[in-house]
Amino acid sequence: MTEEIKLSVVVSLFTWIQRSRQSAKKRSKFRKFLDTFCKPSDYFSAMRLILPSLDRERGTYGLKESVLAICLIDALGMSRDSADALRLINWRKGGANTGANAGNFALVAAEVLQRRQGTVSGGLTIKELNELLNRLASAESRAEKTAILATLINKTNAQEMKWVIMIILKDLKLGISEKSIFQEFHPDAEDLFNVTCDLKLVCEKLRDRTQRHKRQDIEVGKAVRPQLALRVRDPAAAWKKVRCCILHGKEVVVECKFDGDRIQIHKNGTDIHYYSR
Repeated sequence: MTEEIKLSVVVSLFTWIQRSRQSAKKRSKFRKFLDTFCKPSDYFSAMRLILPSLDRERGTYGLKESVLAICLIDALGMSRDSADALRLINWRKGGANTGANAGNFALVAAEVLQRRQGTVSGGLTIKELNELLNRLASAESRAEKTAILATLINKTNAQEMKWVIMIILKDLKLGISEKSIFQEFHPDAEDLFNVTCDLKLVCEKLRDRTQRHKRQDIEVGKAVRPQLALRVRDPAAAWKKVRCCILHGKEVVVECKFDGDRIQIHKNGTDIHYYSR
């Protein structure tokens, strides 16, 4: 059952996927994890950790790297003037004393944690982790957040805590796209998420991978995922794509790009919802 899966199992999955170079193997490993460890009714518990940036149920943590560094320093009981504390605070900076991981906060934090945590897993389960992350997201003061981080540190080892930090920062750097994860989860998962922006709904509606889901129309009150432009390295690459379309008889539309906030307004009678990016 997913709720009883140890965090160590998920960490092993993350580590294997990150190290693998072949997309097909990454996808196969992810699918095997779902089939081996997860009950369909509990997919969301795992998926919200695998795709943390798409989880709207939990809300934001209010912990970017600079604030997270201070909270970790206090949770570990370090002096803010100590060498390791300064490494966390100055995690972006390179140099002889910062190590090879400068610029990657989670790896810098893992180096600091390795000197203070044991190597043995604390046995934290997915259920316990999600509960602690829920508390972290709802905590209003820095002191509350620090106390929860201290609990997480006590229940994990450095390797596990590194991935917890990456989940908090909502950037796992697994080398596998959201699209690939959705396609491996269910053939219709990406389409459903694009018109609902609701990962929990996707996990609940698409429990059976063999059963196709009827394409869902846009629903008032549920945010629609915006269609973003494809990034290219420079204008020459962009024009190359345009010329290719023209040569193949495809219509090309060029429009001005205006700066501003992307927002959706959903109105249903007197009920109005605003959705920002």
